[in-house]
Amino acid sequence: MSIIAPPLRSAPASVQSAVDLSKTPLRPSTISRRSTLKRSIDESNFTSTPSSPSKKPRVKFDTDVAIVSADEEDDVDPLVVKEQVRRAIERHLAYDHESYERIRSLFSASPEKERSASSKLLRYHVQALEANVTRLRKECGSLVQSVVLSEWVGRNDNYVATFVRFLGSLAVAQGGYMNTVMSMLVDLLGPQKTRRIPDCKVVRQPKIHRRVLETIRYITQLVPLASTTLAQRLASKLDFEFRKADERMTYVQSFMQLIQYTPEVTPDILTSILRQLIKLDTAIQTDLDDEDDDVEDDILQHMSSSQTMAYSERRRLSPTSTSDEDEYASPSDDSESEDEEDKDEATTRRKNLREAVRQVDIIMDILFEYYAELTSTSNLETRDNAVEQLIAQFNSLILPTHRSRHPQFLIFHFAQASPTRVDRFVTNCISILLDQKYSSVIRHAAAAYFSGFVGRGKNVSPALVHDCLDLLCDQIDDLRQKHEPMCLSPDLKKYGDFYAMFQAVMYIFCFRWKELDVNYLSDAEDSELEDNDDRPYELPYEMKSKLQAAMYSRLNPLRVCTPEIVEQFAKITHALGLFFIYPKIEENKRVRVATSWRSIGDIDINAPDRDMSWVGENGMLEGYFPYDPYHLPISKHWIEGDYVEWQGIPGEAQEDSDSEDEDVDDEYDMPDDVKNSVESDGS
Repeated sequence: MSIIAPPLRSAPASVQSAVDLSKTPLRPSTISRRSTLKRSIDESNFTSTPSSPSKKPRVKFDTDVAIVSADEEDDVDPLVVKEQVRRAIERHLAYDHESYERIRSLFSASPEKERSASSKLLRYHVQALEANVTRLRKECGSLVQSVVLSEWVGRNDNYVATFVRFLGSLAVAQGGYMNTVMSMLVDLLGPQKTRRIPDCKVVRQPKIHRRVLETIRYITQLVPLASTTLAQRLASKLDFEFRKADERMTYVQSFMQLIQYTPEVTPDILTSILRQLIKLDTAIQTDLDDEDDDVEDDILQHMSSSQTMAYSERRRLSPTSTSDEDEYASPSDDSESEDEEDKDEATTRRKNLREAVRQVDIIMDILFEYYAELTSTSNLETRDNAVEQLIAQFNSLILPTHRSRHPQFLIFHFAQASPTRVDRFVTNCISILLDQKYSSVIRHAAAAYFSGFVGRGKNVSPALVHDCLDLLCDQIDDLRQKHEPMCLSPDLKKYGDFYAMFQAVMYIFCFRWKELDVNYLSDAEDSELEDNDDRPYELPYEMKSKLQAAMYSRLNPLRVCTPEIVEQFAKITHALGLFFIYPKIEENKRVRVATSWRSIGDIDINAPDRDMSWVGENGMLEGYFPYDPYHLPISKHWIEGDYVEWQGIPGEAQEDSDSEDEDVDDEYDMPDDVKNSVESDGS
């Protein structure tokens, strides 16, 4: 009887990989769809052991395994894809780029293109990349770049979850790609078109933004250092010159929402937004100087007519909105054609200026709302931190910036919320004003903001106004005694602190003169000095004598300070019977101001005082009034009742202001000591 041998069976892939390479491996006639492809070295089964411990087992790869095409993706096995990705990376490192580039093309192709990879196939590849994330070193940067920048945020929830996990693993294992990841995420926080990918539901901008915000939170929790990279990308994004103004507004809205997801970057976000606000605001002030005087009124009138629409649009895009049904619509008039060739240059410039003012208005309203929530919370630490943050931003951003018009109203409003905050901000300004480590530009700016806050702040108490004037008068008198013996003529460069403080005194007096009356301060029952009060106006004696000595000193502040403030100060003090300085003002027209300090050396780029913004014409101190009336229509409701309105000249309503200066010499006699001082000073 003959024994029939059993039929030969195909060995598993793990066994075939270990046999002698000289023999032809047995394979099945067809490749099963449900593949059992495993790693080439199976750690569990070996049919033979190496002849020597020093020899490594020989490995053979099955080169006949093909990349699955889009037509076969329904039956694709994730394990097959994982092995394909691993081999593609290894071959790429060995300078065989064919399969590597094939995988990269899956992600770089547009999802709207015919025969593009489905979300299911791409998800398997993302999972495979995550499994091989430690292999994705800089040599695989092109593949990582294609994957990170591929369309993911508009796909289904399963794909998004897989992709976000991959980004997290990539951030942990390969920190060198952090900047690429964060740049992609920050870019997606801008204006986004609706995604309509064939095998996915429609995804609109609100949902896109929420997905991105949640992804940023996930990555920053995994890698705390990612917050630093995120802050840098946020700052650089807002510094970019946007083609359309509404693009910037979308980023601002998204960044404010980001605070809820990554509170650790809150200071960076607020600083970036405030810096952008200041940039816009100062550009507006510069552009307004080139326009007619009535342009600002026309712009504000146009904005007021569209205030309701713009404000409701901002409310719709607030962080509390959960609707995904509508895309972002610009509050501006999009019906106008982008073709401006048929419009003259002035019309185009005015339209751009109006749009810039609208942006400043909306950003101011956003910041007011944000800080209002913080400063009204029951948590004392949160309230104090918010005010301290505002003061820090005021010192670092607002104070050094000349011609800023609106951002300072943030600190102006919230610093008046309580007497403690008032004292805190006033103390901050005074400390800068008196600290010589700051440049003269910063100190003079502090004097202007200090005088504006005390003079215009309605919630600044009369007692504090009096204390601030006392402090300034003491400083003025000390500086007068220090500099007058060496003074030959008025000189803004040498005695700038003296002039800045004296101008601050005049500014405060012009708005708070009623509360500085001795009778007002001594009568606790009266809240203000009645217009029909027959008692003569009386300034505290020491304050009056120090101001008088300063005005008629050789330093001659009335010659250097801003003429508009000097003129109003002269009118009010004359109407109150306090000072009569018109002769001194007339005499100053013949006094030359030292300007020799304007040398080449002062313009040097390294000179600390190269900023001449505080120097007006002919060496005079420029008039900068930081808290002029606030007229932005959307955000002005926040400061209603915050500042003191101009009350005019006492008795001016009953007299003809045009004839007031004609006979002033006959109406008021100059004191003998003042007359002698004027005669002795000469020029």
